[in-house]
Amino acid sequence: MELVNGTHVRLIAEGPADGRWNMAVDEALLDAVSSGASGPIVRLYGFEPATLSVGRFQRTAGTIDFERLAADGLLFVRRPSGGQAVLHAEELTYAVILGKDHLAPFGKRQVYRFAAPLLLAGLAALGLTEAVSSPAQRGNPMNPDCFGSTGEYEIDTAGGRKLVGSAQMITRTAVLQHGSIPLSRTSRLIKRYLLAETGDPDHASSVSEAMGSPVDFPAAQVAFAAAVGAALHAAPGALSDEELAQADRLYREKYTRDEWNRSS
Repeated sequence: MELVNGTHVRLIAEGPADGRWNMAVDEALLDAVSSGASGPIVRLYGFEPATLSVGRFQRTAGTIDFERLAADGLLFVRRPSGGQAVLHAEELTYAVILGKDHLAPFGKRQVYRFAAPLLLAGLAALGLTEAVSSPAQRGNPMNPDCFGSTGEYEIDTAGGRKLVGSAQMITRTAVLQHGSIPLSRTSRLIKRYLLAETGDPDHASSVSEAMGSPVDFPAAQVAFAAAVGAALHAAPGALSDEELAQADRLYREKYTRDEWNRSS
């Protein structure tokens, strides 16, 4: 799928940052696109320190081991998007933010279909050319581990192991789709922090594992930025002053507060 003709894409590439700040930025960018203040955006970023995130409606009581998270020095945040738990550690993270006028037809499935080729192009730019977009749901979507099942249009290795996990927040006027691209097996330590059964431990893979050689954050970000830039004719950019101010407000009033993060 392609964007509507004449649509200009802003490409934001940033270094690893606090996971709660990252979620505040993604929502602030969604607000900007929703209001018409911004055109479509692709953001590439990372998490530091390692962070466990859960989906907007995911239960935390009896599911997340908060004591162990704190003891290990990990952050915790509830995403604005749906889906299940992700351990953001040694990964590249992407976000695609589109308004309803940027993609026709516009809907949840269409946005997944739009993003999948971009993710495959980024992996190919790294040298991983055998990844595929999953044609159908596999596994239990209620598995508390995001990488314990695969959704339609998520990215798998050629051998059927999940390689990229994605989730969405959709409004009447725009959509945020963001996701985790694990670069190493470190993200599979998520089992240490989940109290519930997660199923097949080998359902997931990582970029380094699939390629048979280590891939670090800078190399992955450069490759994905080049692929997105070529595919969408995207121009490098940064957050506006208004977007930074909105992200700061969301960070302080929402994503650092237990009322949001532990709301279920």
